[in-house]
Parts: sequence; structure tokens; C-alpha cells
Amino acid sequence: MHDVIIGKYTLESLTSGMYADPYVIFREYVQNAVDSIDSAIAAGILQTGEEKIVIDLSLLEHKISVTDNGSGIPSPDAIKTLVSIGNSSKDFNKSRGFRGIGRLAGLSYCNTLIFETTAVGENVGTRITIDSKRLAEILSSTNSKDMTVADVLTEICFVEAFQEQNASHYFKVVLLDVDNAADLLNSNAVYDYISQTCPVPFSPETFQWGAEIHRRLATHQYALPEYKICLSQGPDIKDIYKPYCDKFCVDKKNGEVDKIQDIDLVRLNDSDSRPMAIAWIAKTRFLGTIPDKRIKGIRLRKGNMSIGDNQTLNVMFKDARFNGWSMGEIYVLDSKLLPNARRDNFEKNPTYFLFTEQLMSLASSLVKEIRATSVKRNSELAAAIKKVQESGTAVDIAVENGVNPAEKGSLTQKTGRAKQALHNMKSNDSHDAYLQEIAFEELDIIIGKLQGITAFKALNTIEGLTKTEKIILERVFKIIVSHDEAASTELIDNILNEFSKK
Repeated sequence: MHDVIIGKYTLESLTSGMYADPYVIFREYVQNAVDSIDSAIAAGILQTGEEKIVIDLSLLEHKISVTDNGSGIPSPDAIKTLVSIGNSSKDFNKSRGFRGIGRLAGLSYCNTLIFETTAVGENVGTRITIDSKRLAEILSSTNSKDMTVADVLTEICFVEAFQEQNASHYFKVVLLDVDNAADLLNSNAVYDYISQTCPVPFSPETFQWGAEIHRRLATHQYALPEYKICLSQGPDIKDIYKPYCDKFCVDKKNGEVDKIQDIDLVRLNDSDSRPMAIAWIAKTRFLGTIPDKRIKGIRLRKGNMSIGDNQTLNVMFKDARFNGWSMGEIYVLDSKLLPNARRDNFEKNPTYFLFTEQLMSLASSLVKEIRATSVKRNSELAAAIKKVQESGTAVDIAVENGVNPAEKGSLTQKTGRAKQALHNMKSNDSHDAYLQEIAFEELDIIIGKLQGITAFKALNTIEGLTKTEKIILERVFKIIVSHDEAASTELIDNILNEFSKK
């Protein structure tokens, strides 16, 4: 077998190629920090509640740092752990990050990337400096000389040791000369991103339902993992919380506000009734789409880290807009549901496809609740939709039994009244208007079905015939019956059999 060369451009694919959104660097570094904190708590180095992650943005220095007080990396393992690519010792059943790629995320957005770490019991720390600027030069070079990933890393990575206290344990990522174009030093944007993406707590001040969610999750033996993450910029230091709130605007123009009235807790089970995920869904008045993108949509999370964004589950709804009317989170529990490398969804395996069935069922139930809430709120809408449903039932019965001209005329009048009721209906909001539109579409289908109904029920149920063909055959069958009623049944059956074959 020939020697396999992993070329230098692999680094480009694993940095700028994989992470198109610059804010992903915060997710990746927080994810690694959280895993390190979990390790420290499991080892007794930290007690729950002592954990801390600090993100510091320095506008003057064009510098970003992410520091955690987790277990850190012992000096003998630091180089191998931090310089190796795609070779992580983490257990994917326990850790949020396990591919050994995310630490490179910052390379595309700064000139220098630095890792500093030490572990308990050492009096030495390890600092690894990666020259991102030199990496960019190598990748853009037209020099025909082949360079492997190992060659490039040897040229751009520098390792040094420094004195540290025995009791210290931490990991720190530093980005120097951060690219201005990436807007990574915008504290408001960074706060919003982390608040939606990372495993931070619910705000005790603006989201009183957070405590109730914790209580109800506990009844299912699930403790939601949360971590204290601080954002620092100059003298301004803020604890980061999820953006959910008890009250929220649904119509900025008219100032209309909706509020959470209750929380539904939903379990999504596998075929053996074991929990794949557990979700909280906000029960509101469902007055319309939620304008605030920070809180709209049902979101996927694993280890309380986001998978995708507020639009990822749109595809589970027959009409994607209804996800935007909803609010909630789905916490994935099944270890076989693995986030893909981009963390914008899960790996496509048999467990994932079973999971999507559960998600579609959840979405369907939610749409029914949204519609029912709107109908309950608008009695005029309820009456109009009821007329459409009654028309649909009557036409279905007619298809099964056949109709004479008088009965068909009566049904035509019934559907006409249903259509007029829809026309006369006044919409209270955009959702009522949408349901009115759906009802018109359903009524058009009912009317089309009615036009093709004949007196012969066997003719009504043959698929593939146009309305015109059914009407012509109905006239032919009536002529046959009037000419020789005794022989008509066998002849009509033979004709129907021929059309059924087609």
C-alpha cells in the first residue's frame, strides 16, 4: 500500500471550511470548558456550584480569552492532546465534544491562537502558541512543495512551560489580533449567541417558569446541567442567562403581548418505551409568530448545548411557520443520537430516524393545539370550520353510497353555505387568517370530490378517473339500466373491472 499523505489543506477544511459562522468559536471553547468542569467535579477537584467560565473581550487589544476552572490537562499530555487533530480521548457518551476538532475553530479569526493549561498537583503549566497568520500564508502559498498536516503544525506551533502553583487547575484559550470583520468583540452579539447556545441557567428574574421546569424535569429523574458563564468587557461583567421570559411581544406594531400560561413536559420514547428525549413546551395563547428570534421555535439540545438553531425543527412541521409560533427545548438523552461535526443536527443513523418520527408526532400535536386555541378564541371561525367539516363528512358518505341528482344538489348547496360562511368570517389575527386559508383549501378539495360523485358508488371509488370520465360513464350506465335492467348489473361490473385494471 502506498504511503497516505494528509495534506496541508485539511487544516483549512477543519477550520474555515467547517466553521463558517465565526461565533461558533464560543460554542466550541465553552463546550470543551464544560466537559473539563464535569471531569473536575467527578474527580472531586470541584464541588457543584464552584464551576466558572469567563469569556473576556478586549476591544483595545483585539483579544478574546475563554478561561475555565475545570480539571485542566497535565503537562505530559498537553502537547499530544492539544496539537493532535481528530484524536480525542473523550467518551462520546459523557462528553459534549469528542472529535478533537473544535479547539482549532479560532484559527480562522485571529493571528495567534494560544492554549494555556495546568492540572492539580503540578507546579508547571503548558503554553502552546499557534501562529494562525503563518498558517494562512502556508495555505495560500503557490509553492508546489507538498506539506502534510504534521509538517504545517511543526512549523506553526510553539510549546513552552511556565511555573504554576500546585493547587491551580484551569484551561485558557486566547485569541490575539482578532479579525475585526468577524465582529467577535461585539459584547451584545456574543451575549445573545452564548445565551441561546450554551448550557447557561434560566434567568431567575425574567423567567419564573425556569424553576418549575427544573422541578418537573426532576420528576423524570433528569437534572438539567447548567454552568455559570460570565462575559467580561472592561469593567462590565455579566452573568449569562438563557433569554426566555414569562411575557413576550407578539405584535411590535400594536404592542400586543403574550405570556406563558403553563409548561407541558413531554417524553419522546423509543420502540422499547425508553426515553430518547424530554421536552418542555410553553403553553401560550398562540397569538402569532414570535418576533424575538432568541426565544422563538422549539430547539434541540444535548447536554444542554444547542444542536442547530431555532429553525432546525421547521422541517418537522407540515407548515414551518408553526415552529415560529412555539417556544421550548428538547433535551436529548439517547447516547446513540450523536451530534454531527458541525453540531447543526445529528448523525443520520437508525436511532435518528426513529427520533424524527417522534419529533414529527410532537409537531403535529402542537399544531393541533395551536389551531384549537385559535378556534376557541374565535367563535365565528369555529362555526365556519365546523360547516366545512360537516360538508366534508357528508361528501365522504355520498362517495360511499352514491347520490341521485336531488341529493347532489342538496350537497352542493351545503358546501356553498360553508364557503359563504368562510367568506364572511372576520380574522382576529394572522393565525385566524391562516386557518381561514387552510379551510378554503380543504373546501376546494371537498367541492372537487363532490363534482365527481355519481349515482354508482363503485364508480365513485375507482382511482385515476377524471370527473368528466365519471360523469360520462354515469350517463352510459343509466342508458344501459334503462335499456335492459336485468342484464345491466353484469355489464356494468365488466366495464368497471376494465377501468379498474387501467
